[in-house]
Amino acid sequence: MADISPLPIRLAQTLGLSSSLILAGQTITLSTFLIPRLLDSPTPLMLKQWNTMFQVGRKAGPQLALLSAISYFYLSYKSHLSPLPAFSNTLLSKTTSYAIAGLLSIGIVPYTLIFISGTNSKLLKKVEETKTLKVSDEVVEVGLGNESAHALVDWWGMLNLGRGALLVASGVLGAWTALN
Repeated sequence: MADISPLPIRLAQTLGLSSSLILAGQTITLSTFLIPRLLDSPTPLMLKQWNTMFQVGRKAGPQLALLSAISYFYLSYKSHLSPLPAFSNTLLSKTTSYAIAGLLSIGIVPYTLIFISGTNSKLLKKVEETKTLKVSDEVVEVGLGNESAHALVDWWGMLNLGRGALLVASGVLGAWTALN
């Protein structure tokens, strides 16, 4: 007879996999579909739309990543306590695999702080600059090198792909571990 896992294990697997992969899809979609559309917009509109996206994402993203990480860490803990041999003929134990999946998921927070926060700060300053403009004011993109609003939004989209990669790796490792 097949091994049936208890309900808390199945719920944790479902929550971990779903939250990490949904967040991965949303993150990659921002960079591949939304950012190119924003770059077609005039600067004030682009910055307003980027800021709206940023404000929503800064609230929802870390919470989903935390939910995913907690689920994976719970699964790691439970597999560590399990009397059954886990992955006896593989490189990683279930305990280690789930722990790595959890670290990859919550890893978007330090990744953001290290790699993206500087670009976020520059873009938020640009957002503040354009809030004082009237509807009829023309905006001339002035910047030093890659410091124009369009260049910064484009760079943000590239950096954001790194978060997507972390989340995809988390979800794939979590799924692989759950299925083995």
